[in-house]
Amino acid sequence: MGSASVAQNLVPGRNCGHSVDSLPSVAEPLAICQRPILASLRMHRAEQVRQILSTRSLSLYRVSRQSAEIFGRSSRFFIPHNLYCDLGDPSSIPAIHQILALSHITNYRIEDWLAVFGLNLDLIPRLRLLAPARRTVLLDSSVYDTHAWIPWFADRSLAGTPPPIAPLRQLLAQAAPRRAMDILALGGRRFLYGKVGAEDVYALPHFAPGSIVRVDVARSEEPLSGAKAGRERRFFLVEHNFGWTCSQLVVLARDRVVLHSQQYPFWSESELKLGKEARILGAVDAEIRPIADLACVRSPTPLAALSMPQPLREPAQSSDLKALLRGSRMRVGLSFREASSVSRSIANQLADPFFFAAASTLSDYETLSSPPRHIQKAITLCVLYGIDFRQFLRTAGVPLDQAGRDPIPDELIGRQPAGGNQDFRAANEQKSIEEPGSLLGSVIEQWEEVPLFLRTSLPEITGLRNFSLSDVFWVGGNRAPLHPWLIHATFVTVNRRIKRPASFATRDAREQPLYLILKRDGGYLCGRCTVHQGNLVVPTYPGGPPAPRLLKNGIDAEIVGQVTTIVRRFPASG
Repeated sequence: MGSASVAQNLVPGRNCGHSVDSLPSVAEPLAICQRPILASLRMHRAEQVRQILSTRSLSLYRVSRQSAEIFGRSSRFFIPHNLYCDLGDPSSIPAIHQILALSHITNYRIEDWLAVFGLNLDLIPRLRLLAPARRTVLLDSSVYDTHAWIPWFADRSLAGTPPPIAPLRQLLAQAAPRRAMDILALGGRRFLYGKVGAEDVYALPHFAPGSIVRVDVARSEEPLSGAKAGRERRFFLVEHNFGWTCSQLVVLARDRVVLHSQQYPFWSESELKLGKEARILGAVDAEIRPIADLACVRSPTPLAALSMPQPLREPAQSSDLKALLRGSRMRVGLSFREASSVSRSIANQLADPFFFAAASTLSDYETLSSPPRHIQKAITLCVLYGIDFRQFLRTAGVPLDQAGRDPIPDELIGRQPAGGNQDFRAANEQKSIEEPGSLLGSVIEQWEEVPLFLRTSLPEITGLRNFSLSDVFWVGGNRAPLHPWLIHATFVTVNRRIKRPASFATRDAREQPLYLILKRDGGYLCGRCTVHQGNLVVPTYPGGPPAPRLLKNGIDAEIVGQVTTIVRRFPASG
């Protein structure tokens, strides 16, 4: 795979061809995730396992004997006494049943044991996010390592209220890192997340292909709360036999709705019976929208619409792995050949051939009830088909209720905050994670949840390879936005290397990029702009604030960069 083709796929929605034959490179993030283990411990994997067992006063001989006593010597959970010899091969990883036995006997979390053997489960949501998607798909928003250290921030001292638009670094400063579980605890409830498919005719053009949408499950009954039928202007995530879609709804009765497309209202209308042919999962209340390459967006084909609704598939039984795999594959709309092609790309980028699954192998998995021998293939299946890894293990017969509950000590797994100073870490763990009334606290209160599962995907989401806090701008105080996409927006990311706007004559209004503009008085504007006779022309939109604005380029104002991503909410009262 050439570097150019990889770069095209780095940002959701940028792959104009919507190919499933390529996947962005994750080798560098993988190295970053594994580097603490390799660099801080600098030990043979067998020695690392030996030290972890010693914290429980265990030897490998005792672990092997206990596994035979608890699970049986002939079972898949049995741990051989010569495991250290097997670990001499870096590519040798115990089977998932053996890792469960290690977790059970040591009472250490199975996620931590997988990390010891080089498998970071927090890469699953990232790989799923980056995989090309024709259909709208659900994202795995799990944070598997809840004890991981996350970089955190604190408010800077400001005189007065924050400006309407400002660099985020001007408002926030680096603070002590925090545990992932502490940040997750800030949210009072959890949301679903989806990635809008390039052929979701009901979501486009309100959302962009590759947009990450957040779904409030508490509002799943909202369209049916009124007694009279009518069109619901909001968008809802609807599950149907073919997968998921983000759509406006026309409510016909308490149990009947019509999926409505803004762009193709005549041939795309599909009537569905709730409970039998569809279910409403919740209201879309937020979006992370990539907007850098809008000219690349293609209109969906009529085949993308639901022309023949079918009964909903019942969730697979907990013991039926083949039904889970087949049903999940059908919902994401992948053939065996397409899924195999994506798995090859995953294997190539992670430099591990065990992540590859041939089309025939994928077919076999849907006829056999036993899980793959190699854990890498199980992870690949979860990435390809959008399956929660824990759900996969339960369905495969792995008794997760017998897994350990304690985290492996940080120093034995390479889980260290930046700096690694133990006293500094312990002292800061006692401090409040958010200050009441602060900008950071108010943002968390409004959003209700920090989507930590996206933390390793920010360069790809924003389209900025060397993404940093300096690329993020606060726009949450802007009460007169110059573009409808900026209404209720909280943050934008900016590519500061692009300072020359495209000509309006080459694109229609939907394809014109947005720019951040710094005025001479220190304030900012955000919207469309072009250069005409040495002036920056900043137009508005129909119904927006008065415009156009005319500023002398380089004197009255200058372009900071092009907006690549918008983070915005859709308030319930809006």
